[in-house]
Amino acid sequence: MFPVMTSAHKLNGILFIVMLTAMLAYSTPKVLQFASTQAPAQAAEQFMSGQLLRQFERYYDSNLFLRAPSIEMWASAQYLLFREGSSGVVLGKQGWLFTNAEYLVPNAYEDNLDSNLAKIAEVERTLRAHNKRLIMLPLPMKVDVYAEYSSRPLDGRALGLYEDFVAGLRRASIETSPLRDAFLAHKDQQALFLRTDTHWTPEGARLAAQELARQHPELIGSTSYTSHPVAEKSLPGDLSNYLLFNRSLAPERFRPSPLQLYETLKSEQQVSDGALFGEASQPIMLVGSSYTKIDDWNFPGFLKESLQSDLQTTAVEAKGPYAAMEQFLAGERLKDPDITTVIWEFPVRTLLAEKPTTGGWQVAANQFF
Repeated sequence: MFPVMTSAHKLNGILFIVMLTAMLAYSTPKVLQFASTQAPAQAAEQFMSGQLLRQFERYYDSNLFLRAPSIEMWASAQYLLFREGSSGVVLGKQGWLFTNAEYLVPNAYEDNLDSNLAKIAEVERTLRAHNKRLIMLPLPMKVDVYAEYSSRPLDGRALGLYEDFVAGLRRASIETSPLRDAFLAHKDQQALFLRTDTHWTPEGARLAAQELARQHPELIGSTSYTSHPVAEKSLPGDLSNYLLFNRSLAPERFRPSPLQLYETLKSEQQVSDGALFGEASQPIMLVGSSYTKIDDWNFPGFLKESLQSDLQTTAVEAKGPYAAMEQFLAGERLKDPDITTVIWEFPVRTLLAEKPTTGGWQVAANQFF
């Protein structure tokens, strides 16, 4: 028979009451702060559905004073035992970081690829119906270009993803400007991807723009643009957000990358009928992800310089390339007769993380595009 406690020491009761009082004193301001952010009518509806309680749990948990040290402790133990970062990052060699999205190959690889190709073909048909030419600009994966810095082997399908995608586009008669060969040929001459970030460097963006212009000389205009360095900054890198262990364990992984910032301007001020009486036509539309959207890379500027032509841009950060294209197709500029060519900047790792769905696109979470 198990022993049964028939009485408790008074000290236990006192400590329990003190703990409850401390938690009440700590939690009351949090409850009041959360309540002040809620609209009464909306809060009543969310309370009935249970959403309000879930929102408060997330709010309370994210602001709990024990949260940060607890996360750091477990992340440090994970790093010391397994040399791993938090979910979302793969620790490479010599301080390199890679997104785990480039390692996670879906089981239905071919079906996933075919679904994406079918959606892109649908976009191409829509653009063609509006007298617009589509040119795909597929961006190679960082781990594909710099595989020598990967600390774990890549799935063979991931290594062949770029060529499979380009081959599928060509089978569908969709114009494509491949970049992988140029990136592999130039990767040792200059850094094309940031060591601790998912994105390319300005040098990678410039190379992509030059390669597109080389493959499609018919797009080159007559307006001269020049890109000038204007500043420098240190960029921690978006992948460093997944390094939750103590910095002293691996300080080299937290070292920010130096980044040269550029500005692209017309080489000469030109006076024309368009400048005097209105905007000159811009026949090229660049649609893209954060590789286009973020000013640090200056991709639209380098593309103007390489194509010697002004252009319009539709880009969305952190939602992948489909979001920007959906935005363009739903907007008024689709009907603009002056736009004759659409360049679609498309990171191929999207193919591993997203699958088009009927009536729209399903975007995977925790991706940096």
